[in-house]
Amino acid sequence: MGRSISHVQIPVKNLEKAIDWYVNNLDCEFLANFDDFAIVRFKSDDVNIFMWKTSDETHATFNVNGQAFPTIGFQVDEMDSLYNILLKSGTELGDVIEEDGRKFLKFFDLYGNMLVAHTE
Repeated sequence: MGRSISHVQIPVKNLEKAIDWYVNNLDCEFLANFDDFAIVRFKSDDVNIFMWKTSDETHATFNVNGQAFPTIGFQVDEMDSLYNILLKSGTELGDVIEEDGRKFLKFFDLYGNMLVAHTE
């Protein structure tokens, strides 16, 4: 029996702003808005991102030994281009880290959800 990940879920305060941010900064495509949650996905992927509207103080980031870790990771072809797009949008960015010929960039969306982009 085969299995695949169909979606990931993140909390957001404002669906319209979150949709706009993911579409404009991460090149996601908008799929649906159901008032209490919305769906976007990376154009080159079949995994949906469900964004749940909440007034709770929460985010999809976790800590390991005091260090923040992302819950969503994705591969990019061009790290410098993504970095510049996110920088122009005012996104909170970490450093681009190079390791064994790969690059990694951790950053936060508008609502404190940490993501990581990487190149291979």
